[in-house]
Amino acid sequence: MHKPLLAAALVLLLAAPAVSQSAKPDFSGTWTLDVAKSDFGPAPAPKSIVHVVEHKEPSLKISSTQVTEQGETTNVRNISTDGKENTNTMRAMGGEQEIKSTTAWDANKLVTNLKVTIQGMTADIVDSWDLSADGKVLTISRQFKTSQGDFAQKTLFTRK
Repeated sequence: MHKPLLAAALVLLLAAPAVSQSAKPDFSGTWTLDVAKSDFGPAPAPKSIVHVVEHKEPSLKISSTQVTEQGETTNVRNISTDGKENTNTMRAMGGEQEIKSTTAWDANKLVTNLKVTIQGMTADIVDSWDLSADGKVLTISRQFKTSQGDFAQKTLFTRK
């Protein structure tokens, strides 16, 4: 699989990633992708991504809807922010698969580590969620490590 195809598949699969102690950010809300301010690396940009997040520490429910040239995909992930392993079923171009992840706080950033296999290729992914001081912008930085090379993405979302 070429890097752009893998990247596109991973974007579809993981349109949503990850998020306390006192004074930790609350990621609850509806978040809309700002395509112009985002960098998808070698992957084609989607038409849109909307995350609806319910954050009640240490639980996080993320409902993500992404629209691409291939159509619309919706995934729901339930995770805990306490470092315990979480298992979710995700839909992507290759069908559904079980995804195991761990999520924990790193200061005020929420970091999720996961591993996925798409069309026989495994990728290690690290997502970092960072909320702006005014609570209006969510930045998700994603690092991919694959047998075909490493790459990064940075997506910006605005709260509705």
